[in-house]
Order: sequence, then C-alpha cells, then structure tokens
Amino acid sequence: MKRLKIQIDSCLASGYVQAMLVILCLPATAFLVDHDVHTWSPTWKTLPLDMFIGAVNPIGYGMTLLVVTMALCALGLCAERPRLHQAAWFASWTFLIAGSIEFALKHLVGRPRPDAGAMSMLPIGPSYTPNFDSFPSGHATSVFAVACAFAHFYPRLRWPLYLLAASISLGRLYLDRHYVSDVLGGALIGIFVTTFLLQYKDSFPSFRSSRIEG
Repeated sequence: MKRLKIQIDSCLASGYVQAMLVILCLPATAFLVDHDVHTWSPTWKTLPLDMFIGAVNPIGYGMTLLVVTMALCALGLCAERPRLHQAAWFASWTFLIAGSIEFALKHLVGRPRPDAGAMSMLPIGPSYTPNFDSFPSGHATSVFAVACAFAHFYPRLRWPLYLLAASISLGRLYLDRHYVSDVLGGALIGIFVTTFLLQYKDSFPSFRSSRIEG
C-alpha cells in the first residue's frame, strides 16, 4: 500500500501528468461553469467596472502588446539596461509563439463567442467565420505569456504582473466576448509556452551575445 502511494505521488509530481490534468479540467469547466457565468455576467455591470475594463482591455490586443515589448526592448538597449532589453526581447518571442498557437487553435476549434448569437456554445470545427473563434482567448494567451516572461526577469513584480493579466482576462468575461474555459485555456497556453521557452532562452541570439560580452 505504501509503495502504491509513493508511485501515485511520483506520478502526480510529473510535469506531464500535471499538464494533462490541467488540460482535462478545460472540458469540465466548459460543461459546469461556462453557461452559468455567461448567464450571470449581465448582472455584474456597473459604471466603475465599465471604466476599469475599458481602460485595461486594450492592453490585451496583439499589436498593443507587441509594440510595447519592442519599445521596451529598444529602450533597454539604448539606455544600456541589459535586463530590460533581454526581458522585453524574450517577452516578444513568447508573445509571437504563444499567439501563433492560440490563433491556429481558435480557428481549428471554431467555437462561437458568447455574443455571437449562436444557439449553441459547442465547437463546430475548423472555421474562419467571424465570431466563431472563441477558444482560446487571445487576450488571455498574450497577457499571461508576456506577464510570465517579465516575471522571470523581475520576480518582485510577478504578482502585480499576474494581477494585471488576470484583470484583462476576466474583462473578456465581463464584455461577454469569452467563456471561462476560453480564458483559462488561453492563460494556460501563455504560461506553458513561456515556461517551456525559458528552458532554452540562453540559445536565443541576444542572450548568447550578452554572455560573450559579459
């Protein structure tokens, strides 16, 4: 019995098993939570929340984040701040790679958005039909990928970064543009991609050159 417990604990400690368990949570979330939250969301509307979500939501747009990360990369280079330069450079890569995965998935899945007026929230399969690209959330993917990247280089800022990412992601529920499972799926993609790339960041050109110069 003790040996079995040790084997189970060892299995659960595996990163691959943990990833699979998290992925399996997505269908459960979609089945148990999505409809109820979508039904309740209109009751959340208040003027202060409207103003707050209106302010943070544009941060999650793809071009906004890419412009910001590239601007910070240039600023770090010009100001001779190598950590800022590397953080922003790496964040740009995580944004592009995670965003590419998210973009491919959402058009393969073809899930209607909550405000699409569709009769069902079930996926329809590969589709380029407007508003049939709900899963995963592009905002959640991008902001969590970039937040995770900067949190690695600036650990003291990790909680403010993740709080901002969560606020932007939850704003997509508030605006009725995504379901809970869409946001959760996007956040997981962003975090997983960044965590994976962190293992190989030293092979990126800018990091190699920095090590040689140092």
